Amino acid sequence: MPENHIEWSAPEFEHYQKDKSWFLVTGGIAGLLVLWALLTKNLIFVLLVALAYFTIVTYAVKKPKKIQLAITPKGIKIEKTLYEYDNLKSFWIFYDPPEIRELSLRSKKTVMPYIKIPLGEQNPVEVRQILIKYLPEKKHKESLIDNLARQIRF
Repeated sequence: MPENHIEWSAPEFEHYQKDKSWFLVTGGIAGLLVLWALLTKNLIFVLLVALAYFTIVTYAVKKPKKIQLAITPKGIKIEKTLYEYDNLKSFWIFYDPPEIRELSLRSKKTVMPYIKIPLGEQNPVEVRQILIKYLPEKKHKESLIDNLARQIRF
């Protein structure tokens, strides 16, 4: 394999097994919000909470599929999508095993500023050695949403 190319597969996201208490707590929170919305006669908020809860539960039970990833001389490939280096500003590797093992790419697009890529079992040192040839390494901050999702085991 050329020294500027690497391929691996990894689950598309970290999946945490959820027990009944997880669903009871989230259901309780949703129930309280619905109750409050009904008391304030805000039916649109009732619908919004119900839709949000349905979406959260659907995503919570979803099992991650294995995705194919590659770093090539042209860019970073996720499945069939190629993110060319010309469209990226920088990269950073978040690595704190066993939970945090991901590559963060900063895009030049304002709509999608960060692209998170799971490293799976891939060696982060090898990933860095290749990417440093194409992109600057700049520390990225983890988003509040990422931290919160990890804390609640979402």
